[in-house]
Amino acid sequence: MRLTIQSCFAHVRKIRQSSMIMGNKQNRYCVVFVITLIFSSFVTYRIFRDDIMKWNLPNSMFSSKDSTAWRLLSHFLPRSSTVTKSTIRKISSTEITIVTAYWNLGTFRKGSNQLFTKNTYLTWTKSFKYLMNPLLIYTDCEEFRDTMQKLRSEGNLTYETEIFFIDRTKLWPFALVDQIQNVYHQPGYPAHYPNTVIPAYAAAQHAKYAVVADAVKKNIYNTSYYAWLDVGYFRDLIRSDEFFELKRPPDFDPSRLAVNLVSRQNMATKPFSIFRYNIVWVGGGLFIGAKDIVTKFERLYYKAVLYFLDQKLMNSDQQVLFSMYSKEGRKALRPDIELQLYIPKGYGNPWFYLGYLCRKTVQRNNETEFS
Repeated sequence: MRLTIQSCFAHVRKIRQSSMIMGNKQNRYCVVFVITLIFSSFVTYRIFRDDIMKWNLPNSMFSSKDSTAWRLLSHFLPRSSTVTKSTIRKISSTEITIVTAYWNLGTFRKGSNQLFTKNTYLTWTKSFKYLMNPLLIYTDCEEFRDTMQKLRSEGNLTYETEIFFIDRTKLWPFALVDQIQNVYHQPGYPAHYPNTVIPAYAAAQHAKYAVVADAVKKNIYNTSYYAWLDVGYFRDLIRSDEFFELKRPPDFDPSRLAVNLVSRQNMATKPFSIFRYNIVWVGGGLFIGAKDIVTKFERLYYKAVLYFLDQKLMNSDQQVLFSMYSKEGRKALRPDIELQLYIPKGYGNPWFYLGYLCRKTVQRNNETEFS
């Protein structure tokens, strides 16, 4: 129901005129009662506004014609007509905002004999129906956007979901596609599908750091920590109907960026070899950091990408990360943010160790969700 302040005051004036004409003391009491009721309602709304915002009630509850009334009530309920639904700082019980993205690159070869299509990623999205963390999604694909909207709605998680449908070329990694292409066109540059064959794929991997930094800047859910999560990270859970939340891993160091060690490497390895031979040290499917760490790391990562492009080297983010922290990379880039390596234990897939370490099942409870 749309509430119009002007109509409320108009009603009060009518009652007041009636009381003046009739001289009825009872009507005068009625006027006092109505004014008190209006005043107390707005004061109550002002006090509990943050709680109301949890359920995403319409932000423009009042008519734009109510300027006179607003001047009177501005001390109790400041006008916020410039705030849109996508920028309201919502409330969540979790401490980590999850960021993911999908850029429509069409069908491409992955490794020696796999083909990844748009449907590959759409199938993997099913686990997001049960992810209880606040979720920010970046994409340029309408079908992906609509699928994620549907899944989050079916999971009753729209209150902590934001989708940004954007032109990917506005992100700095995609502005570097031509430079990446020039590196890949060098005679004899090794072809590792799709990392060193499709420049837009490499850009998509670098874009992880750009969109997470953008999410921190937006700070929609006002969480202390942010995490990147690949669309297909929990691909083995697409048949599971358990709600879950990602928590900080054990012994988490807030001064570092938490990542998953995939393979122990000699840090004296030259970036030339790391990029050209597609060597992996840590995985890029998930990383977790505090707000300021994520922001600083994105600046460092951008600097590293430009540096290695200048060296006529490029690959995915995993090769950039290894090269950044190699002996030669440290000397050139002097990283001011360190990585916290989580070393896989047990017999699971080492690529996904950190995510499952952070994953905790949740028994849904509205009171808990909005705590």
